[in-house]
Amino acid sequence: MKSTFRILFYGRTNEQRKDGTMPLTARVTINGETVAFNIKMSVPVAIWDGKSSRAKGRSPEATRINRYLDSINARLISIYQNFTEAGEIVTPQILRDEFLGVGAKNTTLLTIFDEFNERQESLIGIDITQSTFNKFDLTYRRLEEFLRKKRNREDIPIRQVDRTFVLDFEAFLKVEHGLSLNSSEKLMRIFKRITTMCFRNGMMKRDPFCDVRLKKEKKDRGYLTHQELELFLNYKPENKRLERVKDRFIFCCFTGFDFSTSSSLTPKNIVQADDGSTWIETHRVKTGVASKVKLLDIPLSILRKYEKERTGDYLLPIISNAKYNDYLKEIAAILGIQKRVTSHLARHTFATTVTYANGVSIESISKMLGHTKLATTQIYARIVDQTVSNEMDKLSAKLSGTSFSLQ
Repeated sequence: MKSTFRILFYGRTNEQRKDGTMPLTARVTINGETVAFNIKMSVPVAIWDGKSSRAKGRSPEATRINRYLDSINARLISIYQNFTEAGEIVTPQILRDEFLGVGAKNTTLLTIFDEFNERQESLIGIDITQSTFNKFDLTYRRLEEFLRKKRNREDIPIRQVDRTFVLDFEAFLKVEHGLSLNSSEKLMRIFKRITTMCFRNGMMKRDPFCDVRLKKEKKDRGYLTHQELELFLNYKPENKRLERVKDRFIFCCFTGFDFSTSSSLTPKNIVQADDGSTWIETHRVKTGVASKVKLLDIPLSILRKYEKERTGDYLLPIISNAKYNDYLKEIAAILGIQKRVTSHLARHTFATTVTYANGVSIESISKMLGHTKLATTQIYARIVDQTVSNEMDKLSAKLSGTSFSLQ
């Protein structure tokens, strides 16, 4: 079906001024849908011809008015052609907004995403962690790259983001950047936050993710075995740099704190119980959920070790997460540990090797880790071989001498 597109200029005679002029209005009609808007031009009522939508005569004033109307007409036609050539659905409202510059910049994908990231950056340390923000920033940069390389565009109107765009971007992450299913899923979920926000705000007529299923593969998260943890405990670094990293890692292995939470600990978090034991009460930086952990001898000794060389009030040596992970890899190589040792591996190790394998209940581990769902803890606290062996030994003892054992 052929699209109908018309432009008409008319004078608002009901708003005639004392000087004999009246404001002019442009009316754009596309497929029967119409919108009118002020073009910021006045014309003397005496020289306006409503039938031709032009100023009558050849006077300098009539010539000036008609040239201005010609320029507006040409600009509107150009905008309309640009939209249609790009395969976009254009409405009179869209054409008007583009002509007037109303919200044109603020309705593009990257502009909206950039504004979102600016808000999130101001919340680092309050509602989100630096690592979380880094994922937002990475998603923005990957979208920017995708538009440039695959669509040959600097940006795109948010209304043009459809299911095909979503699937093409997901493929780009996996093919061009070699991201795994889980890694690409993380960035796609951030992208989805932007489109969902726009859809709910009425900026998009359809949710491009409505029939797109983001898949995530369940993986068994790594942790240090008892023997590997002993290697860390017995390791004697040759320099202060690696010694501080080793101590920080061991502290987290015996408390379950993640990097962000352990970095924010101060003396205010230390609490003495009535029985003389020492506890740390805090809230996880990532989620804000309360966490309370009783300190064992090893983490207590580490706190005492750095008591006299603290940076400000922070209990542990200050280091960036990136450098911390780099130095952990260095230590792992020295110790001959083949696993990918990162800051979060300490949290996994606490949940499995230190607590669950030694009989601590899943409920207690969940509380110490600051989880709101028990199912989340079960991801970390997997049943290790030693736990199974110990429980089967207990079962064997109970069955001994019964009809379920050999006489």
